[in-house]
Amino acid sequence: MNVWLAHRVSYGETDAMGVMYYAEYLHLFERGRSEWIRACGHSYAAIEAQGIYLPVREAQCRYRAPARYDELIWLETWLDAQGRASLTFAYRLMDETKTRLLAQGSTQHAVVDSRGKPVAIPQWLREFLSPSCQ
Repeated sequence: MNVWLAHRVSYGETDAMGVMYYAEYLHLFERGRSEWIRACGHSYAAIEAQGIYLPVREAQCRYRAPARYDELIWLETWLDAQGRASLTFAYRLMDETKTRLLAQGSTQHAVVDSRGKPVAIPQWLREFLSPSCQ
């Protein structure tokens, strides 16, 4: 399942040239991931309440065209891969008309317990991440 999130670039997210600062893209990826999980019927908080955490262990972003101050942009998020103890989300940032690619990227997440130790994805989480949410 792909989830779309609309976002208007604020002044505080831009650099001196009025272009969205590069690190802000990663903040948008986080928002997209949270909304993807919510669209599947859960929240990050609910997953963490079960003692499972999803820290980012790798992030990648390829910038294709600038997002500028006050532009409406769209972020598309989906679950791209599942490992035994990892998840990978993918992202595309598009212009207002969804015809021009601004950036694309991914985040890979370890699945860890409350002590930060890697664990296999629990069955309840695998069911939550079933094909209906992919």
